[in-house]
Amino acid sequence: MTMRLFCVLAMGICAALWYPAFHYQGTLQVLGISFLVMAVIATFIEDTEQRVPAKK
Repeated sequence: MTMRLFCVLAMGICAALWYPAFHYQGTLQVLGISFLVMAVIATFIEDTEQRVPAKK
């Protein structure tokens, strides 16, 4: 599982728990934003990696 996929799944869980666990909305908001930032950072890190050309 990649870091981006984990972050997207975690944001989905935060969104799914938003209304049933209304007393944790602040915590879920902080976690959701944190996972979003980590997913964006992971995207930039993955895109900047050097790709090694395949040998024929």
